Amino acid sequence: MALVVFLLSNRDLAMISFWPFGPLGSAAVGAIVLIAFALGILAGMLIHLPHRVRASRRARRAEQQVATLQTAQAGQSPPAPPTLPP
Repeated sequence: MALVVFLLSNRDLAMISFWPFGPLGSAAVGAIVLIAFALGILAGMLIHLPHRVRASRRARRAEQQVATLQTAQAGQSPPAPPTLPP
């Protein structure tokens, strides 16, 4: 709802230009801001993605190690309780 209000409130046209290409055209200010916001979110997600994948791999590897250790521990006899001297 707030997005619709923002877009309708910012309908004035603004010139879009990009340095090496010069003027590219014009668009509503609200649309320009919305597109810039979406591109920023997309860039942030692409930057964050490799870190997320690495963390997921580390977590999966740690879970496998825990499962291996639990299996190995289950196969061993339980340790004898400590005895106290008389």
